[in-house]
Amino acid sequence: MFATKLIPAATCLLLLTTPVLAANTWQEANKASVALMVEGKLQPAFDLAWQAAELYEKAPNYKPGNHERLLLNAVDIFLQIQNPGKTPDMLQKALAAIGRHVADGAPETIALNEQLAKAYLVLGDKAKAKLIYERVATLYEKNYGADSVGSVSAQLELVRTAKAARDPATAQHYLDRIDGLTKGLPADHPIRLQVEFEQAMAGVDAGRDNAAAAQFRSIVRQARSSENVAVRSLARDSYGMLAFIAQRQGDPDTEDKMVEATRGLPQHVGGPQPLFRSVPEINDGTISGSATMELRVSTADGKVKEVRVLESSGDPKYVSMMSKSVLNWRFQPTANEGTPGSLITVRQNVSNAAS
Repeated sequence: MFATKLIPAATCLLLLTTPVLAANTWQEANKASVALMVEGKLQPAFDLAWQAAELYEKAPNYKPGNHERLLLNAVDIFLQIQNPGKTPDMLQKALAAIGRHVADGAPETIALNEQLAKAYLVLGDKAKAKLIYERVATLYEKNYGADSVGSVSAQLELVRTAKAARDPATAQHYLDRIDGLTKGLPADHPIRLQVEFEQAMAGVDAGRDNAAAAQFRSIVRQARSSENVAVRSLARDSYGMLAFIAQRQGDPDTEDKMVEATRGLPQHVGGPQPLFRSVPEINDGTISGSATMELRVSTADGKVKEVRVLESSGDPKYVSMMSKSVLNWRFQPTANEGTPGSLITVRQNVSNAAS
């Protein structure tokens, strides 16, 4: 059914030189892509998934929603190939493809824009991610209303991204806006709890530790016994921030107690992550740098036992100061209570360089 041929470099999305299967219809391309996915052949599976989306554009019964799903299918395959440097370009081409058929701001562009924002975050480009999330929030509001779940979720992502991009004014603007939109929700509603968590985080950033601690404790009361995994994860994160506040206030007993409370709660998706990250106070704006560090972490108490710098750039003073601060980080204990546990290796990227 399928002939093998070489795709010219000028027309291949990723400038491939390997043979790629070709299909005559979008259905054939889609079916062949699925078969290659089952075989674990991700690159040719992506090529055919993309080809299916291109062929569908010429279908007599073209529908934007179907085109969007075919493009998102190709995106999902490409993400599994793990080539983050080329992901934004691929997503821009996908947006251009759907843009040939729908008006600017159409709902069929939302999911692709969300993926684009995430792609920039993966690359560490927080400024671009913030701009795209602002667009996503606007698209949700335009198509589904400001108080829709999609709109509020997008604005929450924008709050987090703006904070990461060191734009507290934008973060606070959207946090205040979301607070007003969600005031009427029950106290234990997942969206409302996320808003409460971000408000508490803003309190920590502003040094209002006691008020923030009260908010985190309120979240724990609402979230710890929930059957919703995402909500129980908020309880874990709230305990983590209570541990951070205790450490900042010089209360190691409360710090240990709060870290211990995370045992048995949902673990971070994608591997161990710090419950909190303490950073050195750097008053001299000329000290900046980046580093990749290897941490040896105890699964018994979540303490960092060893730190090794694998790569670094910028001022050596920053790397030295950060290496000491990382020893104060705490992770979720995962060993059975009362057992010695083991040491696990965790890699972390740290930076105070402008993104």
